[in-house]
Amino acid sequence: MHANSRVSLTFKNLWGCIPENRDRLRLHPYLEHVVLEVSKACKAKIAIVDGRYGLNVNGPMRGIPVRLDWLLVSDSLGAGDRVVTELMQIPLEKIPHLNYARRQGYIPEWDQIQLSQSLEPFKKEKFYLKREWTDLPGVLAYNSAFIAYLGYFSPLAKLLHKILYLFREPFYDYQKHAIKR
Repeated sequence: MHANSRVSLTFKNLWGCIPENRDRLRLHPYLEHVVLEVSKACKAKIAIVDGRYGLNVNGPMRGIPVRLDWLLVSDSLGAGDRVVTELMQIPLEKIPHLNYARRQGYIPEWDQIQLSQSLEPFKKEKFYLKREWTDLPGVLAYNSAFIAYLGYFSPLAKLLHKILYLFREPFYDYQKHAIKR
C-alpha cells in the first residue's frame, strides 16, 4: 500500500527512474500521466514482483507486513499490475494511475491475460489503505502543484516540515542522501 498513490507496483516503481528527487516531488500531482510516459521511455518489457511480503494499511514506509509467499513474472507491466491488484483484492478502478493506464490501453483486460495457474491459492488477506492524519499534508502535496510548491520548495517549507515533525518522525532524510554537485 502507498499512502499517496494507493499502491506501488510495476508502473509506479518506475517513478524511481526520474533521477532528481526535486523533480519527483514537483511531478507528484501529475503522477498518472508522468508514470505512463516514464514507462514508455524506459520500454520495460518484463515485470518481476517479489510477493514474499506486502505492506498493508499504510505505506510505503510504515504499515503492517503481510506474508504472501508468491512471485509474479509478467511480460507486460499492465498485466502484472492487474494481477497483483487482484491478489491484493483492490479494484483497479480505485487506483488513479492504473485506471488512467487502463484507459490508455496499457493494462489488458482479463480475457487477454494468460495465467500459469489460478490466483485463488495466493490470495491472502484483503489489502486496504488507512491513512493517519499526519499523512494529510503529503496527500495534499501529492495532488496539488501549489501545495507541493508550498510544502517542498517555498520559503515556508522548512517551517511546515518542522511543525509536521512535532507529530511524526521524518520518513527519509533527503538532504543526507542528496548528490553533491
